[in-house]
Amino acid sequence: MSKHKQKLKSKEKPKDIFERLDQFFDKRGNVFFWISLFFTLLFSFLLFNFRVSEAGDDSAYIFRAFLFVKEFKFPSFQGPLYPIFMSFFIWIFGLNITLLKSLSLVSIIFHLYFFYKAFKGRVSGLLMVYVMIIISFNAFVLYYSSQTYSEAFYLCLQAVFFWFFFNAFVSKAESPGIKDSWGAYLILGMLILFLGLTRSIGYGAFIAVLLFFAVTKKWKSMLFTTGAFALEFGLFNFIKKIVFQSSASQFSTQLTRLMQVDPFDASKGSEDFVGFIARFVGNSNLYLSKHIYKFLGLRPEVLQPNGFLTLIIYALFFVAIYYAFKKNKYLLFTGIYLMVLIGITFVIVQTRWDQDRLILVYFPLILLFLFSGIYYLGKQKSAKFIQVLLPVLFIVLFFTNLNVTSRKVKENDEYLMQSLAGNQFYGMTNDWINYIKMSQWAAKNVPPDVMIACRKPSISFIYAKRQFYGIYRYSTEDPDKLLQRLKDNNVKYVIMASLRKYPKQKTEYTINTVQRYLYFIQQKYPEKIKHVQTIGVDEPAYLFEIVY
Repeated sequence: MSKHKQKLKSKEKPKDIFERLDQFFDKRGNVFFWISLFFTLLFSFLLFNFRVSEAGDDSAYIFRAFLFVKEFKFPSFQGPLYPIFMSFFIWIFGLNITLLKSLSLVSIIFHLYFFYKAFKGRVSGLLMVYVMIIISFNAFVLYYSSQTYSEAFYLCLQAVFFWFFFNAFVSKAESPGIKDSWGAYLILGMLILFLGLTRSIGYGAFIAVLLFFAVTKKWKSMLFTTGAFALEFGLFNFIKKIVFQSSASQFSTQLTRLMQVDPFDASKGSEDFVGFIARFVGNSNLYLSKHIYKFLGLRPEVLQPNGFLTLIIYALFFVAIYYAFKKNKYLLFTGIYLMVLIGITFVIVQTRWDQDRLILVYFPLILLFLFSGIYYLGKQKSAKFIQVLLPVLFIVLFFTNLNVTSRKVKENDEYLMQSLAGNQFYGMTNDWINYIKMSQWAAKNVPPDVMIACRKPSISFIYAKRQFYGIYRYSTEDPDKLLQRLKDNNVKYVIMASLRKYPKQKTEYTINTVQRYLYFIQQKYPEKIKHVQTIGVDEPAYLFEIVY
């Protein structure tokens, strides 16, 4: 080797730890993708749940999909796109619940693929691979790979949206002109529309895109995106009105309840400005200090919020947004997207909901973004020690995450075996066994031309393959009005069950909506409530005939 080459080599700065790790993972990105895919499939199978949940939202999606096929009824409540998507498979294969659940697994797989394609070569290889691995081992994410909630479907659409937006707009230095890129703007508008039609909060992606274009001074892109989205949103609503004769908005009922202080009691009035601020603070504590740490296995599942842990998340976010603005426009958009959609969620959702699925759909992006702040901080001379601490933290988090997943796999093992053997009631509590058996008995023994009322009609539909009428609440105690409501809806029979108010423990408290409904009628017209059948001794279910 010449002296000149030796001098050049001696002047080259040695690569730091992060650069070496990035180089290693960038070269083997495809290998780690396939590893992630393998463990996603493995743990999804080991955690697979063949039942619908007790909450009923997942079975309600299936019911709306069924009505779309059978009656061509547009699923206007909540996000309509997911039931429409499922309806195609119901039309071909019938009401196969296991197949419908498997569609969520397919969605999780496509999410992993497009997440990888979106961020490959655009962020640190170390961070991208690590997040993929965590997702593929995470029980909370993989829970939705066997559920008919919209979370898995939304995760998939969200990853496709990021992949397309990065390729078509973020990677270009200048705003794409409308003449040459009108198709890209239409696809972008369509993807935003799809996100919003899956979950209403998805429309926030439109705000995030406009903010990103404003920050990067792509004014023409702001204008063209607004035009494309407005055109497609208007076209969709026109088709819905003409074809389905439906003018109902997915926002109307949801927004009314979200604006109330109490979503179940309109008499308490609407929320004021101070109330919305309190919501933001309360939800920040709930979802950041409780659920994010829980997803990583750092905190137990039943716990109280912790303000200090919330502040840590916010501190990491501000560090990440600072470095993203200076160094990485892909992460900058990710940060803006998270800020807009999670921020809106924290403001409009009442703290009483406290459902981890509201933030779980952002979990992969949250991990990538927050860790990027630590990553860039570790690139500074004064914080080089982070380059040693961060890989150690990754190892610790991997094992805390794996520990939770392993425990849940073990808990699910016997249920999985029993379910594969055909025992559909294994693991259910008596209240639900009796309720489902009563739904099935009533469906077979009640004339098909009358309606059966119950508290969980979508769950009854899943198990009994028959439509039921839902009694969710009552707005009056007037027995005549209550009777008339049943008569107007062709209700001839009512199921009254002993469904637990606290599902995990048997107490004296039950969900007594139907019981109170019948009680008010019986007080004035005892002869109109006729007992027909009882199923179960412990936490029984009853069937009553309404004699008009």
